[in-house]
Amino acid sequence: MYKTEHIVAYDQQVVADIKSRQAAINAFGYAANLRIRDVRTWRVLMPWIGTKRWDGSAETFSFAEFITDQGLSAIAEGSPDDPGLKERVVGKNPFDPGVRADLGLAYWDFVGKLAGKPLYRYLRDVFELESPEVTRIPMAAYTWYRFPDIHGNNEVTFDTYPQYMQGLVRDEGFRILKVSMCDFEPHRYIELMHNIRAAVGPDIEIRVDPHASWSEGEALRFMKGVEDCRIEWIEEPVGGSFENIYKAGHRLRMMSTVPVSSHAWLPPVRQDIKPLREGKRVSGRYSDETLDMPLDLDMLSRYQPADISAPDAYAGPLALKRYYDTARFMGMEIGMHSAYELGPGTAIRLHIAAFAFPYTIRYHIVWGNGVAPFAAHGLDAHYNQWEGDVIQGGKLRYEQGCLRVPEGPGLGIELDPDRLDHYQWTEEKHAVHQRHIEAIRARHLDMLGWRRDRMGWLR
Repeated sequence: MYKTEHIVAYDQQVVADIKSRQAAINAFGYAANLRIRDVRTWRVLMPWIGTKRWDGSAETFSFAEFITDQGLSAIAEGSPDDPGLKERVVGKNPFDPGVRADLGLAYWDFVGKLAGKPLYRYLRDVFELESPEVTRIPMAAYTWYRFPDIHGNNEVTFDTYPQYMQGLVRDEGFRILKVSMCDFEPHRYIELMHNIRAAVGPDIEIRVDPHASWSEGEALRFMKGVEDCRIEWIEEPVGGSFENIYKAGHRLRMMSTVPVSSHAWLPPVRQDIKPLREGKRVSGRYSDETLDMPLDLDMLSRYQPADISAPDAYAGPLALKRYYDTARFMGMEIGMHSAYELGPGTAIRLHIAAFAFPYTIRYHIVWGNGVAPFAAHGLDAHYNQWEGDVIQGGKLRYEQGCLRVPEGPGLGIELDPDRLDHYQWTEEKHAVHQRHIEAIRARHLDMLGWRRDRMGWLR
């Protein structure tokens, strides 16, 4: 591993370069002299396929469209559910730093639309990238135990799990499968991993995620028990404070051959510094504000807790470029963590991957190959588990387990009024799903066959 001071020096160079290009992006946008004249907002309730564990059978999403005086509009997913939003932004330039927090994802939609290019292509031009242009992005199919939905359909059990995974490979072409692992007790996942590997064959990537819910001992038992299953990675099996996550990841990497993925170690930035670029308000989603947070030198000097850096796209395209460049300098591999995204949130993730993932190297023994081999992993995604979407044309379509980067200007997608209306959030819809999940929560340990209670004690 490089010395800490070498990592810091490289990271500082990366940040300085990104900030200079960030200033050019902001100046380009501000010079267009747009003024926001109207804001439209929506709230939707999107059902899962089946019921996701005991968490829920549907999720709430909010969307906004910002319309300017020049007829240009941009969309945001996860916009503030705030009656004062319109008052704060109408009459403002969307590139005014004071409205960045309210625009969220719409800021980047405006950037690409002003340039008349897909966002990824504009960013590649700004950064003068010569790496290969990749627009077909491999995606992982997120999976978990599924209780039946409110209609009694789409259940996935321990026994049917391997056949369900077979279907994702056979019918939808997925080459990467992710297993969420807090449904059964840890020891049962050793058996399940062997059953899944036998069902899908040796060539499919399988990654796993205990959601930081296990002890270090349970994690090690699992990792040693599945070393013959060729697991792509295990994502942060142990939770707690950041230092505890780092300590556990460091130790587990020393004791098992299963690679560890982290969305906390990117490499790590100082958690005690929260930059506020405009007054007292943080910049919100996709704001790239962590560019102003220095690396955590103490943690860098003490731990090497992950093989793969997998940050959240919420940090913003430029922040992820910083994480990925510094992670690759450290010899880490790269991926992208998934929260809950519908069409707009999925689109920005595809654009970020097409912009920030390809890496060229000066020399490699593989003749004629100028890219860094085996360094990039497919994106995590819950997208395969949603019943539908709210964008024009419906859900983005998987092609052999990949999604194509939308090629229209900006994010390349638009909201669909009919679909927004169909999935509109109402008290009545919410109540149906709430009653359904409460009934499941009352008996889920029995249904899942847990020998222990949620405290870990024998029942």
